Amino acid sequence: MNYSASAASMAALLLSAAVGAQQPESGAESEVDEVVVVGRSVSTGLVQIEVDREMLVDTATILKDIPGANVNANGPVTGIAQYRGMYGDRVSVVIDHLGVVSGGPNAMDTPMSYASPLITEDLDVTRGVASVSLAPESVGGHMALRLSRGAFSQADAKWSGFAGTRYSGNGNVSTSAGRLTYASTTHKVSLIAAVDDGDDITTPVGVMRPSRLHRERADLSYAFAGNSVDLQLYVGRLDTDDTGTPALPMDIRFIKTDLAGAEGSVEITDGISLNLRAGWNDVEHLMDNFGLRQAPMPMAQRQNFATGAGGQVSADADFELATSRLRIGIDTSTANHEATITNPNNAMFRVDNFVDVTRDVTSAFIEWQRDTSRGDLELGFRVKRVDANAGEVSASGMMGPMGTNVDLLADDFNAANRDLNWDSVDAVVKYRLRMSDDSEWRVELGSKTRAPSYQELYLWLPLQATGGLADGRNYIGGLDLDAERSNEITVGYGQEAGRVTISPQVFYRQVNGYIQGVPSTNMVANMVSQMMSGKPALEFANVDAEIYGIDLAFKVELADQWYIDGIATYARGRRTDVSDNLYRLAPLNASLGLTWENDLLSVMTEIVGYARQDKVSAFNDEQATAGYGLVNAALVWYPTEALRLEARVDNLFDKTYQDHVAGINRANGSDIPVGERLYGAERTLSAGVIFNF
Repeated sequence: MNYSASAASMAALLLSAAVGAQQPESGAESEVDEVVVVGRSVSTGLVQIEVDREMLVDTATILKDIPGANVNANGPVTGIAQYRGMYGDRVSVVIDHLGVVSGGPNAMDTPMSYASPLITEDLDVTRGVASVSLAPESVGGHMALRLSRGAFSQADAKWSGFAGTRYSGNGNVSTSAGRLTYASTTHKVSLIAAVDDGDDITTPVGVMRPSRLHRERADLSYAFAGNSVDLQLYVGRLDTDDTGTPALPMDIRFIKTDLAGAEGSVEITDGISLNLRAGWNDVEHLMDNFGLRQAPMPMAQRQNFATGAGGQVSADADFELATSRLRIGIDTSTANHEATITNPNNAMFRVDNFVDVTRDVTSAFIEWQRDTSRGDLELGFRVKRVDANAGEVSASGMMGPMGTNVDLLADDFNAANRDLNWDSVDAVVKYRLRMSDDSEWRVELGSKTRAPSYQELYLWLPLQATGGLADGRNYIGGLDLDAERSNEITVGYGQEAGRVTISPQVFYRQVNGYIQGVPSTNMVANMVSQMMSGKPALEFANVDAEIYGIDLAFKVELADQWYIDGIATYARGRRTDVSDNLYRLAPLNASLGLTWENDLLSVMTEIVGYARQDKVSAFNDEQATAGYGLVNAALVWYPTEALRLEARVDNLFDKTYQDHVAGINRANGSDIPVGERLYGAERTLSAGVIFNF
C-alpha cells in the first residue's frame, strides 16, 4: 500500500478541487437551482464548469474536477465520459443541445473530442438523475457542452472576440484558438477556430508512444434574437490527423467530420413556447496499426476505414400553468455505420466488419414541474422505440482453418435475424425540500433504459472494436440482447452555513440486463480469437449489476481572499448474478484546493488523491492499480482587463503513477511495455496567454 498516497486520498475526502462554476444562462438546465457561493457553486442539482479557463487539451479531462465524474482515457483527445460508474453510450453528451454520431467503432471520436477547450464556453453536468426532457437515452447521466459563440450587443453593433494560445513543455503540446463575432442587439455572426498539436508525451518511466496529436476545429454560426423568436444556425468541421491511441489496437490517421445544426424557440403566447432543434453530421475515419506505432510484420498490418452519418430532430412545447409548468416533446434520431478492414500489403485481404448498420431512436416525453415556497416536484415519463439493423457481412484473403472459420461466422451472422427493436418507458420523480434559504434536501428516483449499441449487437468477428473498452480482449456481439434498465435512487443535501458550503449525495443503481462481455460459448468464435490473440472471445450479454456510492463538493471561505474547496467521489460496481466486479470504474478519489485571489491575480494549489483499486473485473482480466497522490499549482494574472496570462505545473513532485481508468498499452515501440497500464505524465509545465477584445 502506498501510504503517502493513501494519506493524501483520505485528507482529500473532506475537500474538492477548484471547480469554477456559475449559474447557467439558458436552456432546460437553468431550471435546476443551486447553492451559489461567490461565483462558484457547490451544487445539489447542476455543476457548470468554465472549460475555456482550464489548461488542458482534452475537454473530457475537466470531468475529474466534478463530483461523481471521471474520464476513461485511451489517447490524448479520446476521453470517454464516466459518471457514477457508468461510461460510454450510457452517458448522454450533447454540444449545444445536439448529439454527435461517432464514426469510429472504438470511440476514437468521442463527443467531447469535437469541442477543444479554448472554444468551449462551459460544461454542464447534471448531478443525480437526469430529467427525461434532457435526452432520449441518459441511463448513466447527462452532460452538455456549449461552444463559445459570443454575445449579442447591448447597444450598437460591434466586433468582439478573443485569441489565445497555450503551450505545454511535455510533448510540445500547443492549443490555439480564436473567435471573431459581429453582433447587434438582434443579429450575431460568429466564427471560431482551434488548432491542437503535440508530440509524444513523456512519463516518469519513459516516452509513451504514440501519444502525439493534431486536431483542427472550425465553426461558423448565425443567431437571431427577437421579441418572441430566437434562432441559431451553424456549420462546422472537425479534422483530426495522426493522433495516437496507445490503449487501442489502432491509431487515428484521420477523422474528417462535417457538422450542421439549427435550434430555435418561439413564444406563442405569454405562457406557451415552442422549441425546435435539428442536427446532422457525417464522419470519415481511417485508422491503422503501423503508421504511428512500431509496425507489425507486413501480413499483420491492418487499416480500418469507417464512416458514420446521421441526424436528429426534436420539438417540445412549454406550458406555464397557474401553479406549475408542463413540457411535452418528441424527437427522432438516425445513425448509419460502416467499417472495412484491409491490409495494405495484401490486396486480397478484406473484412466487412460493419455493413449498412443503422440505429434509430424515436421517443416522446411529458414532464411536469411544480415549485412552491417549501419544495419543488418533478414528474417525467418518456416512451421510446429503438430500431437497429445490419447488412450482410463477408471476409476474404484468409487461408486455411482461419479462413474457413471466419466464413462460418459470416454465414451464421447473415442467416440470423438482424432487424431488431426495443420498446421501453422511462420514468423520473424528483423532489426538493427547502429547509431554509440556506439548506435543502433532494430525493430523486429514476427508471431508465438503454438499448444495445451497434458494436454490442453486430460485432460478428472476434475483434476489439468495442466502443473504447480498451481491455485488450476480442469480443463478438449478441443479437439477442435485451435493453439495460437502471433503477436509481439519489439522496442529496445542500447546506450553506456562513463561510462553509457542502453538498453530499448518495446513490444506488440496480441495473437489470447490464451489458458486458462474458466467456463466449461460440466454439468457432473462440477458435478464431485463440488464433488471433491466444485467448478465447468474450461475448456481449445481459447480466445483473448494482452500482452505489457517494460524492460530495464543498467550499470554505477562510478570509476575504482565501478559500479551500474540494470534491470526493466513491463508486462501487459489482455483478449481482455472479461474484465479480464491474470493469473500469474509477477508485475512491478526492482533491483539495487552496486558492488566493483578488481582481487581478489568482494563485491555486491542489492535492489530488486516488486510492488503490483492487475491485477489478475478472472477466475482463482487469489489472489492479496502486493508490497515489499528486500536487498541482496554477497562477492566473490579468495585467489588463483584456489580457489573461496563465502558468501551471502538474505533478509537481514528478510522481510515477497509473490512472486506473487509463487504458492498457497496445502499442509496440513505446517505453511502456505492451500489456501494462499507461502511466501518467511526468512533471509538466504549461503557460498560456489569452487576449479578449
